[in-house]
Amino acid sequence: MQKGDLQSIEKRAMKIAFPNADYSEATTLANIVPILQYLESVAKDFFISILNKESPIHHLIPEVINPTYNTRNASKPKYKLYPRTKRFANTLIPYGLKNFLP
Repeated sequence: MQKGDLQSIEKRAMKIAFPNADYSEATTLANIVPILQYLESVAKDFFISILNKESPIHHLIPEVINPTYNTRNASKPKYKLYPRTKRFANTLIPYGLKNFLP
């Protein structure tokens, strides 16, 4: 299932359970995390676990590029990964390298 489908199912369920509340109020009243926020946190946790060198799939993370010159954003490590398509850029490893690194 796609994220949008899951969110629409969750919205319908919240509408049935809490007919007078909007989606954000209903998730608060039900004491649940919205599905998109939950999926994002699960993906982040999984990606962080992949960064551990002892992870069996750590070899999928591209090597770090260490430039010999000063750059403006030197605080973030650079990885040797250049996605050619938007579809690939939204998969776990490129997305995680772009969004989940500290």
